[in-house]
Amino acid sequence: MTISNTNERSPVVAIMGHVDHGKSSLLDYIRKTNIVDGEAGGITQHISTYEVHLEDNKRITFLDTPGHAAFDNMRHRGGTIADIAILIVSAEDGVKTQTKHAIEVIKKNDIPYIVAINKIDKPAANPEKVKTDLLEEGIYVEGYGGDVPFSLISAKTGQGVDDLLESLILVAEMEEMTGDHDKLASGFVVESHRDPKQGVSATLVIKDGTISKGQFVVVDDSITPTRMLRDFTGKAIDTAHFSSPIQLIGFDKLPPVGSRFATFETKKDAEQAIAEFKEIEQELKDRNELLHVPDGVALVPVILKTDVAGTGEAISEQIEKMTTDDVIFKIIKAETGSINESDVKLALSDPNTVIVGFHVNEDANIKNLNEYEDMTIQSFDIIYKLTEWFEELYELRRIKKEIETTLGSLKVLKVFSSQQGQTLVGGSITSGTITKNEICKIVRSGDVVGKGKIIALQQGKTSTDKVTDVGTECGIMIQTKDSIQERDTIETFIKEIK
Repeated sequence: MTISNTNERSPVVAIMGHVDHGKSSLLDYIRKTNIVDGEAGGITQHISTYEVHLEDNKRITFLDTPGHAAFDNMRHRGGTIADIAILIVSAEDGVKTQTKHAIEVIKKNDIPYIVAINKIDKPAANPEKVKTDLLEEGIYVEGYGGDVPFSLISAKTGQGVDDLLESLILVAEMEEMTGDHDKLASGFVVESHRDPKQGVSATLVIKDGTISKGQFVVVDDSITPTRMLRDFTGKAIDTAHFSSPIQLIGFDKLPPVGSRFATFETKKDAEQAIAEFKEIEQELKDRNELLHVPDGVALVPVILKTDVAGTGEAISEQIEKMTTDDVIFKIIKAETGSINESDVKLALSDPNTVIVGFHVNEDANIKNLNEYEDMTIQSFDIIYKLTEWFEELYELRRIKKEIETTLGSLKVLKVFSSQQGQTLVGGSITSGTITKNEICKIVRSGDVVGKGKIIALQQGKTSTDKVTDVGTECGIMIQTKDSIQERDTIETFIKEIK
């Protein structure tokens, strides 16, 4: 029995944010001040990933590649290239378009992050405004109602950069990232290219395990021996461990960026992995040709493993009967036997896939796979427990829809005044109730031409909170940036998620 050799793993970090907010400058500063002279001098070409060494033997691996790609270009699910993100925002410019996109990517992947407010050395720097801007995007930094750590930095002068690096180490320690030296290395492709002299090479980040010379690396259906193994400086090495960036030369075809790599002791094992990959790719192709899911409908691919074929057929029918206009349960694989590595690999192709077993066990070796903890795997011995679980899954996966309900409408008879974003109109109730502080839309000839909010109501000469009864005339003050004309319709409404 192999004894696990689990140790603390250093973090892999991507810097994300708007163009010109200082990502490259920050990476350059960190690189110059934390990579020893001998290593820095050994870098003869642009390497997309590199390590920095801090005090107390701490290391951080930085991805010098567009940060969003570190999360978005994942061809096979079950993990992310980066462990932590730095959201960099200029203290001069604040939150911009690409900042918002970076925030969306970070939240979607549920990844720990630190905010770095850069360019604090600039005369127009306003860090407090940046924090306020971030509040509007749902980012609550420390001291502003939240616990998201932030650092005030200048990538140009280096001010605050050491504090940022210390925060990264602290976040990494809180996340308790570990790796096992005794496992064969696995991780992700960060960069690949074809060189006329050397052939096909790739930059990889090891997320777990150890790689050594004499082994074989597989990425999808591409393969290479580990004869030409280098560290991030281009120096030849014999072995490397988790969190390290490495270069491998000799792939038989260009490995796709964002794909997982796996290491094997023998060429036979590597070729077997490629054969399994091609088989799964064909299964996926066949499945995708059958599935055409409309927008707003959730697809849940199901891998079903049972003890006998008859039970599998009965359960398959029962699961697919639960399909509705909101959620489609699609059996993509139904077999007898235990839940195995092939099932896990197939499930990796789509993060929505669930693996369900009935009167079967899980193979012991799948629990050693890096992807195992990210899989939804459920086993049952009682049929009604299985159906209850699918009912819960249905509610969990169902795409919630935004339902808009009209509360009242008013026909505009006269526009009295419009200034400083407020318009006073007189009108007649045509349906429902018009209530103070409700949001409204302005409808003209059947088209919505604007939106606003009812901030005051008057019936006769008396202020009121609501006006009811069709045909009742009243005056309303609407806060809006849009113009209102006679014969427009003002509709108040609410939106609900159902």
